[in-house]
Amino acid sequence: MSLPIAPRPAQGAGDQPPLSPALVKARKISTACGACKQRKTRCTGGQPCDACATRNSECIYNVEADQRRKIANQRNVQDLAEAQLDLNRYREVLGGMIAIVRAGNSRSTNELIDMIRSRIDLSSLAAYVRNEVRANMAVEQAFHTIDFNMDSGLDLPSPSQLLSRMDSGQQMPLQPSHPGSENTSGSTSNYDPALPH
Repeated sequence: MSLPIAPRPAQGAGDQPPLSPALVKARKISTACGACKQRKTRCTGGQPCDACATRNSECIYNVEADQRRKIANQRNVQDLAEAQLDLNRYREVLGGMIAIVRAGNSRSTNELIDMIRSRIDLSSLAAYVRNEVRANMAVEQAFHTIDFNMDSGLDLPSPSQLLSRMDSGQQMPLQPSHPGSENTSGSTSNYDPALPH
């Protein structure tokens, strides 16, 4: 004969014993503190971690050393965003310099050249270029017409090929001529796409 199952006891605040640490699943942490890495012990991830608190040692985490995929990807995304901002700033300065040379008056062009030759710091040069672009309508319009697409679709000669052609007396064009483009300068181009590049 079977015995009836006893009813479940009512759950009160102190009725259930706490789970033993062996039954609790270990929480994974992103990276161990420096002391645990040096001791090659498991780090609990607190501030301070349990091992450092027990030993009364300094508990320092190196966030840059965290190589978990999610953390590393977040860091890579941040680095790429910062690099993109830097590239945009450099592009604006370069475009401004080109616009000053193309559409600026001789005073602004000569000032730009003098500043570059004087080895002025880049932030001062960038400020000058920005101010010139804003102050001169023709320079600003020239800036906005610059095509920053540098992918010509053609392989340009390497620096060593350029030097060997210069040594042999061949003229090198500033831009490769594209099929169907008109040469408005009246000069002839020595660029030959059939030559090895």
